[in-house]
Amino acid sequence: MGWELPPPPLGLVPLPASFEAFFHATSASRCQICRATPEHRAVCLACGATLCGLDTPHGSSAIIEHTATCGVGVGLFMLTHNSAVVLVRERRLLFVGSPYRDEHGEVDIGLLRMKPLTLHAPEYAALSRQWLNLNFDESARGEDELPLGL
Repeated sequence: MGWELPPPPLGLVPLPASFEAFFHATSASRCQICRATPEHRAVCLACGATLCGLDTPHGSSAIIEHTATCGVGVGLFMLTHNSAVVLVRERRLLFVGSPYRDEHGEVDIGLLRMKPLTLHAPEYAALSRQWLNLNFDESARGEDELPLGL
């Protein structure tokens, strides 16, 4: 029997303690699909791949293409331009919040308050459990869900 690689860890990729560190760590990353260095990036939380974000000409198609190979059609992505986490399932997007919080424990989707954001470990652990169980609320539909017409 030959040597084998250990299995990948279960759950989501580790995130840095600060959103600023996450943003800068991914700032020079190239999209794994088109090889561009996008200003707005989506980082796969299952494998760590960087892709073009939703605010790019082909951002939604890039993350859908990635979910087909990485997550069998389901994926979780951290958006670097606004700190939101997006669930992609069945070619639909659902914003599921953010594991980063300000000093008062509040989410700042869109980074409008321009305050430092730190990783809220219990929130990220809960997101990881949801991911492992594929336990995202089916009733969470409506204005937060965006069908993708590709």
